[in-house]
Amino acid sequence: LRPSRKFPNLPLSSYYRMASRDPHPPVGPFTTNEEDQREAAKLKARLDQNRERERGEDSTTADDFGSVPRVQIDEGANKYVLIQARRRAGDAENFVISQRGASYHRNAAEPLIYQLESAGYDDIRVKGGGRIDRNDESKEIKIYGFSYSFGQPDHGISRSVVLSDARFQDYTVTTSNEGY
Repeated sequence: LRPSRKFPNLPLSSYYRMASRDPHPPVGPFTTNEEDQREAAKLKARLDQNRERERGEDSTTADDFGSVPRVQIDEGANKYVLIQARRRAGDAENFVISQRGASYHRNAAEPLIYQLESAGYDDIRVKGGGRIDRNDESKEIKIYGFSYSFGQPDHGISRSVVLSDARFQDYTVTTSNEGY
């Protein structure tokens, strides 16, 4: 069974890599499976290795950093992750990303992790995941649930990050630990 009639001959691994780029992603429940668990574990291990390697290195200055938006959430109900990253010799910053078409939480995390690494952030940690339902018509954002791969983040932190973005200050943002 293929997840999409649009790409009937595409191997599943290729489909998952491009899912976040599809402007009309397939509708359907993607549940964490063993392959996703392995890939998420690899991602966490890579981030742990990077943290170990970066300890003791202090040659980067604040001028070396690029800018990464702290909030990147697509409209609709999508998987999201809360990521914490640090600029060398700086305080930790929290980032929230949800992406339409992210079949798994790691699919939402990977593009932001790449942006953070490219911009010079280090000590990158996926604090957990869930879902964000953004409704621009009613100006409501619901943050809820958990990730089998990354656990449940503190949705209150995610809410604070979202409300710190000027685009969402007039939205009603609610949180719940219920749901998947």
